[in-house]
Amino acid sequence: MRTRWFLSCVVVVLAGSGLAARPAAAAPAAFSCSPASGTLGGLAVLQHVTATAESGNDRIVFEFATLSAPSGVGATYTVSAATPPFTAGASGQPLAVGGQSFVKVSFHNGYLQDPVNVPAQAAYTGPQDLKPGLPVLTEAVVSDAFEGFLTWILGLRQKGCWQVTQLTGPVRLVVELRPMALPVTGPQLPAVPLGVLGLAALAGMRRRR
Repeated sequence: MRTRWFLSCVVVVLAGSGLAARPAAAAPAAFSCSPASGTLGGLAVLQHVTATAESGNDRIVFEFATLSAPSGVGATYTVSAATPPFTAGASGQPLAVGGQSFVKVSFHNGYLQDPVNVPAQAAYTGPQDLKPGLPVLTEAVVSDAFEGFLTWILGLRQKGCWQVTQLTGPVRLVVELRPMALPVTGPQLPAVPLGVLGLAALAGMRRRR
């Protein structure tokens, strides 16, 4: 009886002091180099693009105004790796993007201008070529903006992967970029002391004599 009473007191004290066991917070989604996609809803008209360095990662945020659309029609996005050469939309003109590695952020039913209302209710007036000079993200350029297809090419200073988050109020797509170390390829040779290499070379010289 005394033992049970003592244990009950310990539990009460721990709970009151905040030391009692609590459920662990959900871990954030892992960074990945695989394509990520999702829906934004409605017709999405770009409003702002911002790029900042946050907690060791670079972050680019696409903010949209959402216009009503017919049932079953809505904006979608895809974030994936990209490979040059790049072209400027339907013109086919070469598009130079600074960087050593590239990521493509594509929106379907995404626009720079209001596609349905006259006068327009929303429009993007910001730059279509950003050079933020961040540790990972060196440039972000619009490569296509035609008939509901809006594409940005992100130029990275090195190989990088991404984590994608959707926010509301207003609608935003957040793409965080993190540098990734390239794996070592080829056979792994055992380390050999320099002294051993020197003796082997000397032995070889003596044989040739």
